Amino acid sequence: MTVMGIDPGLGASGWAVVTGEGETLTLVAFGAIRTDPAAQLADRLVAICDGIRQIVSVHSPDEVAIEDVFLAKDARAAFALGQARGAAIVGAAQGGCRAHSYTALQVKQSVTGHGHASKDQVGFMVRRLLNLAEPLRPADCADAAAIALCHLQRSRCAMAIAGVTP
Repeated sequence: MTVMGIDPGLGASGWAVVTGEGETLTLVAFGAIRTDPAAQLADRLVAICDGIRQIVSVHSPDEVAIEDVFLAKDARAAFALGQARGAAIVGAAQGGCRAHSYTALQVKQSVTGHGHASKDQVGFMVRRLLNLAEPLRPADCADAAAIALCHLQRSRCAMAIAGVTP
């Protein structure tokens, strides 16, 4: 199964495509969609949507996983994140993929075994699970890879419970 993970953000949306075949996990590609802070909001959201759609077109993931909106002290930041997330979901849908949502707690639990792990712990485990020589940069990409890994693990568990062989 090939999964595209997305860590949405208005300034930068990290993405990573990960393949899980048996016990082997492979990082296929990663990057970040950056938007111009001086651009109009609508233009920034279109850039995120178009970028995700293009990546889905190039890498043909079976599924897309995206981080859910968290509660933040800054309502404006949470609102902007929600808009970026919506644009990414639409881009995935236009590319033919439904987006599965996971909270930060679920992602951390799946990747590190601890729901309150630090960003450094998540990055370390992403590097280890994907057998990478160097950490993924920017950090948004490591977060996106963690989201993809979370979806792969949860999908495997669901299939095992259902008695389906991957």
